[in-house]
Amino acid sequence: MDPVAVVSKAASLASPKVVKNAKGAIVPSSQMAHVEFGCEHMRDMFEKARKPTIHNYRAILQNIHEKPSIVAQTYKSSSAGDSRPLVSLRPLYLCLQCPSVMTEADRNQHIETKLHCFSVESREGHVFCGNCQDFIYDPDLELRRLQKGRSENTVSRTMMLTERRIGKKRKFEDTTTTDEHKLILNNSTFLPCRAIGLRGLYNMGQTCFMSVILQTLIHNPFIRNFYLAEGHKTADCEKEACVSCALDEMFVEFHSVEKTEGFGAVSMLLGSWLAAEALAGYQQQDAHEYMQFILNALHIQNGGSTDNENDCRCIIHQTFYGKLSSTVTCDKCRNITTALDPYMDLSLDVRNQAKKRKTDAGTEEAAPLDLRDCLERFTGREKLGAADYTCQNCEGGQSVTKQLSIKQLPPVLSVHLKRFEHTKATSSKIETRVSFPLKLDLYPYTTQNKTLTKASKLSGLLSSNHNMNSPANSLMYELTSVIVHKGKIDSGHYISYSREGNDWFLFDDSKVVLVREAEVLAAEAYLLFYMISGLEV
Repeated sequence: MDPVAVVSKAASLASPKVVKNAKGAIVPSSQMAHVEFGCEHMRDMFEKARKPTIHNYRAILQNIHEKPSIVAQTYKSSSAGDSRPLVSLRPLYLCLQCPSVMTEADRNQHIETKLHCFSVESREGHVFCGNCQDFIYDPDLELRRLQKGRSENTVSRTMMLTERRIGKKRKFEDTTTTDEHKLILNNSTFLPCRAIGLRGLYNMGQTCFMSVILQTLIHNPFIRNFYLAEGHKTADCEKEACVSCALDEMFVEFHSVEKTEGFGAVSMLLGSWLAAEALAGYQQQDAHEYMQFILNALHIQNGGSTDNENDCRCIIHQTFYGKLSSTVTCDKCRNITTALDPYMDLSLDVRNQAKKRKTDAGTEEAAPLDLRDCLERFTGREKLGAADYTCQNCEGGQSVTKQLSIKQLPPVLSVHLKRFEHTKATSSKIETRVSFPLKLDLYPYTTQNKTLTKASKLSGLLSSNHNMNSPANSLMYELTSVIVHKGKIDSGHYISYSREGNDWFLFDDSKVVLVREAEVLAAEAYLLFYMISGLEV
């Protein structure tokens, strides 16, 4: 870098920081061409060494804009005996009069020791005057800044090529009227890039059970698309303390306003209290029970059918509704009775399912329980005694074999691991470790698979259409959210994990943290949410 003359700190103070016109109005920087110098100190600098100053400034701008950004964010520590390169996440300052790169804290010390009062901010290239203790606007330097340090010939050539390309394009005639422009502007909302629903929820008195369920709904693409497309007409809703209106309010806040602080779901809490007396107050509640409540409330308040759930087309049924097939076979007469039962989630038992495996030493130990083990048991055969079932064909109590299978899968499958056990005397929490995959094939647990497997065993032949490894016989679902209960049954706390794009985030009340995938898979899950793969939502 060329040596540049030192400007004495004894120079007069800077010119006014805010430039005003003859009428007293503030002049925008784009209209300040009449300003000859940024300040008196820059004027002195130009009088002594104009050419080296502009040359150095252009070199700094090229360093900022043309090289990797990490270059302009790396500096050497000013600590005694420490010359290690450090990286700063805040803007640094590149001296205009020597090769030094410094932090804002070191900038004033550099001015005192070196008498170099001008430095360039490392993000956009703005010039800071140490004597004025402010950023300055200089017409000559601003022109170079806008050109990003490129020569005038390069800039002119780029503009000429751009104009040629634009000239070859077909012109578009704007037929929008003035009134239409006003209508668009008045009804448009600016959507910041980072307003993607990543906000925490304030704990308003043991309301973490509500927060985790709301976070899973906020990050459910089907529910999100419904509300952001004004599926619920809040302006037309006449219901007092409507929880669907409260959820709509949350989607607007989370996806149209760029904020990082937590959100107080006061309207949702009030609506929940008024709709269900058991939820009123500040006692800890079960997140699974709250999920059942909120889904039912949203079903009703979004035009859901109360007569026939099979024909309901509300957003809740379109997202979570499925059917289970229950088959009962009489052990005596072999009569088969089949019934279809609706479900919004699958509740899986996690008790007494530990398998044994042999260790290297030859001993046996409990094998970790897997979600697929729970599903296999849920859809496995179960023996019922004569006291538990009456066969209509035999007209008497008979032992039977019962089997459940999934007849219809929803787009989003919610799985409830039954960790809380209640008896007349006590309540306890089952802390069995249950591992779960990121991708889950649900075909083995469907009615179709169970039927084909049974037919194949009876005939002794395996159907050619029943290849378990065939892509046609797979129903892949991907993990989207996990809810965790930490602590004991009477003094615990709920947290949740949700996936946004390819990233996983932890939601702990108002705290939102980016986490690794391994942390999610290591969690002690209470509720799991899987979405069918391959959908564009």
